[in-house]
Amino acid sequence: MKSDKENLNTILDTTFKFAKKTAKDFYFKIWAKNPPKCPAFDGEMIHISRYGWEHLTRLRKRTKFELLGRLFVLERARELLETSLHFQLHVQRKDMDFWIFEAEVEGVRLKVVVRSIQGDERHFYSVIRKGSAQKEIDDGL
Repeated sequence: MKSDKENLNTILDTTFKFAKKTAKDFYFKIWAKNPPKCPAFDGEMIHISRYGWEHLTRLRKRTKFELLGRLFVLERARELLETSLHFQLHVQRKDMDFWIFEAEVEGVRLKVVVRSIQGDERHFYSVIRKGSAQKEIDDGL
């Protein structure tokens, strides 16, 4: 039997597996089937593709805590893209364009990145949870 010290990640690992599956279902079964139309791009659709999912979950080494923070705000990222009238920054690198949106959505500050490769369609690329605006935890009880 493992000692208590060897089981320090039981809750984290269980939560992580559940959150990743739930987020993946949201990403591909809900969001990708109904991609946002972004007012900042005159109502142009922002495609939800494997590019964004791979960037969030595989391309870079991220801690489980960092990845959970990103997965937990995917719904807010969608809301930000559906309601933003302006992006904060446009960056060009080689054959890629990046548009960065930053806002507070439902008490959470986040940054959303939209990308285009060689002038092709814009697609969701990343989301970063920047912090919470709430001072107290509201557990709904």
